[in-house]
Amino acid sequence: MPSPDKRDLFGACLWAGATVALVAASDSTFLRFILGVPMVLLISGHVVLRVIGVRNSSLSEHLVCSIGASLAVTIAGGFVLNAIGSLTPLGWAFWYLAVTTGAMLLPASGSDVSIPSAWPGSVRIRSRQGAAVALAMLLATGAYALAVRDEASDRQFKYTELWMLPPAKGIPGQLVVGVRSAETEARRYDLEITLNGQPFAVFRSLTIAPGDTWVRKFFVPVLAAQQNAEARLYRPDDNRLYRRVSALVPGT
Repeated sequence: MPSPDKRDLFGACLWAGATVALVAASDSTFLRFILGVPMVLLISGHVVLRVIGVRNSSLSEHLVCSIGASLAVTIAGGFVLNAIGSLTPLGWAFWYLAVTTGAMLLPASGSDVSIPSAWPGSVRIRSRQGAAVALAMLLATGAYALAVRDEASDRQFKYTELWMLPPAKGIPGQLVVGVRSAETEARRYDLEITLNGQPFAVFRSLTIAPGDTWVRKFFVPVLAAQQNAEARLYRPDDNRLYRRVSALVPGT
């Protein structure tokens, strides 16, 4: 059991652990929002203030300071996670778990922090404090919205691959052509294969789902001279060339 002066830190650890478990087990945006927002805007900053021993004279002052410290923790987390390539929801959840766990394990230099133990009947918040809280929440919400939008629109490494393998030893004249989709939705393609510039095979309206691979083996006549085989992948919607690969067919 945690000591009385660390019960709030222990509760923050439990909250962060529950957030990690939820993010790992569910894709629900609503549930992630319910657990994540308090951690991002308040809890992480509170544990930092407890550890460094910041004293506040009122509850409203402590709330404002906690929100500011939480934003600082989030900014620092962005640098750390970006450096290790873990800017993902699960990476953020583990970051806040590390912060709260570290605060729990460090010596309680802030164990005597003056935080009102009882909630007063009415909390008096000045207009500038309320404005600071609203601005902090707006900035955090905006940053989260931008991150979600950028993640959804990021097309890095999401494309369709096309390849052609030349004849292997012992199998003269055999070409292997493959198409693999890494898109986010099924797409249609036209595939044209030529041999020395002359049409050899054509496939229209190939529909390839995300993650699927289309592969075909072709046997071309082996001539005395070396031949050049080429595969071209088109998008039927605009009839524009999307990918092009080639291979050499050795002669006899």
